[in-house]
Amino acid sequence: MNKIKAFIFRFFRKRQPARNVSFPHYDRVRSVLIIFQSDLLEDNRIVTDTIRRRLLAEDKDVVLLGYAPKKEIQSPILPQSRIIGLKDFNLFGIPNNELVESLQRRRYDLLIDLTQTEILPLAYMTMYARADFKAGMQRDNSLLDFMIKTEPQESPLFLFEQIIYFLKQIHSND
Repeated sequence: MNKIKAFIFRFFRKRQPARNVSFPHYDRVRSVLIIFQSDLLEDNRIVTDTIRRRLLAEDKDVVLLGYAPKKEIQSPILPQSRIIGLKDFNLFGIPNNELVESLQRRRYDLLIDLTQTEILPLAYMTMYARADFKAGMQRDNSLLDFMIKTEPQESPLFLFEQIIYFLKQIHSND
């Protein structure tokens, strides 16, 4: 079944329009979408307390979108934070129309994918999110514009720190 889900994902990936990407000036980034894998208890203190607060302190509008591999999600749906679960996807792993519409309703300056392993629902979220620039861990799905090659860590904090470091250090020619 996983091979069928991967085949369907590749089919939808090929149908996505080409994006015009330019490396962002970090100080000009105003809106950030963070995509992450939630723990089963939906207690994501590193993402909510550490990462989100740091970006808010830099005067950035932050939206968190996590995924927990379970049917019943306990966290409330808030404008700035949401955990999605198995109910938001069909049998073939395709997100429902409501989720796709919510991802495409708003444009972000930067998407940071903190996923440590290949998780199909998170790949769909990264693909459908409207962001001018997408960064995360290096993978084969070609969804990201900037990738950090690193081993998976227990915490997404290391990946976040690396992404922010390079975004601040590399200056665009635009």
